[in-house]
Amino acid sequence: MVLSLLLLCSQVGLGQTGLVAYIAGGTQNYSQLSIVDVSTGQSEYIGESALDAFPAWSPDGRCVAYQSRNADGVCIRLAYPREDIPDEALTHQYPVNTDPAWSADGKRLAYISYTDSNPFPLIQVYDFETAQESTWGGDQQGFVSVAWLASTDLMQALNPEDLEDVKTAGLLKLRDEAEKTGVLTAIGVSTDTPPLSTELYVVTPSYSLPLLPLLTTDSSRFVKYGLRPDHKARQIAFESNEGGDREIFVLGRRGIINVSNHPAADWNPVWSPDNNWIIFESFRNGRCGLYSLLVNTGNISPLIVDTAYNCWAADWSPDGKWIVFVSDMDGVPQLYRIRPDGSQLKQLTEAAHAALSPVWQPKTKEMETTAK
Repeated sequence: MVLSLLLLCSQVGLGQTGLVAYIAGGTQNYSQLSIVDVSTGQSEYIGESALDAFPAWSPDGRCVAYQSRNADGVCIRLAYPREDIPDEALTHQYPVNTDPAWSADGKRLAYISYTDSNPFPLIQVYDFETAQESTWGGDQQGFVSVAWLASTDLMQALNPEDLEDVKTAGLLKLRDEAEKTGVLTAIGVSTDTPPLSTELYVVTPSYSLPLLPLLTTDSSRFVKYGLRPDHKARQIAFESNEGGDREIFVLGRRGIINVSNHPAADWNPVWSPDNNWIIFESFRNGRCGLYSLLVNTGNISPLIVDTAYNCWAADWSPDGKWIVFVSDMDGVPQLYRIRPDGSQLKQLTEAAHAALSPVWQPKTKEMETTAK
């Protein structure tokens, strides 16, 4: 009997370890950074409850960066779940700072910064070793989202032989600096295309270059959010309205490929830890549902789709065995988890207010020790 109970407990808890950070509330009146323990289902409020948004785990899984309102505007704060370290706010040059993104080594944070008087946001990078903030991208302004590239592999694959002399010189300078400082990719307003057009940029402290014109002569497309490099920085998934509706494209060594290719809107791509799969959202069934894309073949299959409710905002567990997402299947949006094959659906949070923007904690040293 005891053995049977142990086996049952091990099956129920299999792969369900760690924490998921999320935003409780998600309204103009209440939004607070929170965590839920996946193994126990216990939730805890850990943020400032000042319109908190955009949670992002540090690579070592110890810290959550998030944006939160303060007396001056919006700042980036750091919360340390399960550690006796107080929540702290970074010191900023500009009053509004949003959408933090960690470097792969956890030593820097990139985010979008601006003032109420300047409608063209900048990229700021905070260095934890020097406790200093610096502007990246040279003179370029008008950035709307940013992500780190974990390596310069994709940059090295770009061939400048067929480019104009000006673009070649700019690319070579950017690549040289990227080897020393690291490199970002970002969505920003383009000055070379019609009004209200945006481009995919590669960015270093001194330089920023539109990436798509380096690969194709027809790059005047409106690139929206959903900017997601894979975990080795060899491919970048992004959204574009090329073709008349929002589609998901993957940029890599093979060029630019439309991987969703459907009349319905497709967006918010999320790479699996092994970079073989992308989970994305689509209205192709009438409601917002989650779909799985096998990147190498282009095969797409529904993960969880229903005409009675919506599912969105997916994120992978660090071992790739689970997917957390938001759904309103029981009314108020809550967090759920599911296997990549669509099995073992389970509700993680249950509250009167919404649970939104889930991000799964990366593997920690404690998890690796427990696994051994």
